[in-house]
Amino acid sequence: MPGAAVAHRQIPGRGVGLVAARDIDAGETVVAEHALLVGVSEEFRRVCCASCLAHGAATPCPGCGEVVLCDACIAGHRGAGPCSDPASPWQRGVGHGAVVCAAERVASAWRPPLSAPDRERLRFLGACAELRRAHVVNGDARARARLDAVLRLCPDVGPAGEGIDPREASAAERVRPALEAAVQATIATTEANTAGGGLLRAIAGDVVENAALLAKETKNAFGVMAVKRGDGSHSNDDSDDDRRVRGGAVYELASRVNHACFPNVARFDNFDGVLGSPSHEFHVPSRDGPNPPGPTELRLVAIDKIPAGCEVLMSYLPVSEPCARRRRRLRNTFGFECECERCVLERAWATEDGAATGDEREHRDASRRAREARDEASELEADAAADALDREWNDAEETAIRSLDAAELARRADRIPATYALWFARNMCPVDGCGGTLAPPHATADHMTCNYCGRRRGDDEFFRRLETGAG
Repeated sequence: MPGAAVAHRQIPGRGVGLVAARDIDAGETVVAEHALLVGVSEEFRRVCCASCLAHGAATPCPGCGEVVLCDACIAGHRGAGPCSDPASPWQRGVGHGAVVCAAERVASAWRPPLSAPDRERLRFLGACAELRRAHVVNGDARARARLDAVLRLCPDVGPAGEGIDPREASAAERVRPALEAAVQATIATTEANTAGGGLLRAIAGDVVENAALLAKETKNAFGVMAVKRGDGSHSNDDSDDDRRVRGGAVYELASRVNHACFPNVARFDNFDGVLGSPSHEFHVPSRDGPNPPGPTELRLVAIDKIPAGCEVLMSYLPVSEPCARRRRRLRNTFGFECECERCVLERAWATEDGAATGDEREHRDASRRAREARDEASELEADAAADALDREWNDAEETAIRSLDAAELARRADRIPATYALWFARNMCPVDGCGGTLAPPHATADHMTCNYCGRRRGDDEFFRRLETGAG
């Protein structure tokens, strides 16, 4: 068996990242791990399992009635109640333990009502409190190790909260009363004979640690996308064609992987059973062992060969996003300026064409001002204003592109390097509007699979498209 594929390394200007510990073949699984924590989004809490994020869950949680659970998660808890056993194998992602269940009940009756973002924050901090409870009450060292793994993620935070965004600190203070009420309810029902005051503080945590946890979640959680059919359309009844997020998941290794607009790994989730699907060939019992991947398992699969010592890189955004939009989203969402090879080249082209680069001072200043609010009400208004500003700029840029004549479009296409064009032809999903990335599911595969819509493309189809000029 080959040795470990990756190792931690301090990357200048990028913090701790992952590098290839040996030569990695295309199609090889670089990272495979279960989530440390998962949480369902407020928008999808009535259609996706709160414990494993599976789509189509329909059974209300018997404990809170505020979220739904899938049949598998209910079966995994049968006999102890769906929310009472943090050691259950279905609680590997701690999506809906006892504290979170109590938090849902508390939030439903809280006045004034918590905003949707604060309910999601309460859900996440409740999951963290669940880990503390498992450690403090049950002596579960693994639970404490899982929480510590989250705390080791970026950003670095000082003992007095140095490095925490003021918005995270404000949010932690806002949800603290509801979190403590949820923990108190859990203590009252499960640890009534223990000294409540000290136990409350030990399980609920303090504002600084919770603000740090929110900062870690903001910077490191992977958005789990809503289900899409193979044609790229939504499988639920919404009419919005944006990539909507059903929940979030935090991982110990994968959350360390830095961004590149030309990634060398593609991320595959298993919340909808993709990794165990025979059609995709990610898991072959005769090759990988009899046990199928778990629901919160994530795999990073090498798109191409990665030589030993090279950094492992993934794209945080759809690879199809144009330069200006991509750079604005990376700055606003993840807080960094991307200077990868692709951004440098496309920014130069945009400057040459007199087009947007994503670095316009006017937009940056307006977006910064819009996002500087501190209190809850103005925070939501500010985020909405900033999002509207981004949409306005994106719409203007798309209108400008549509107005170009055929000669100008041909000129721009002609300057694209052959290697650049080939990367897109080979690695970008051919389904219109998908934006996913193709990767081989294993090292000997003769096909590629999209990490978002699941589209399977054989090598023969790819070469035929190249020969016909279809891309």
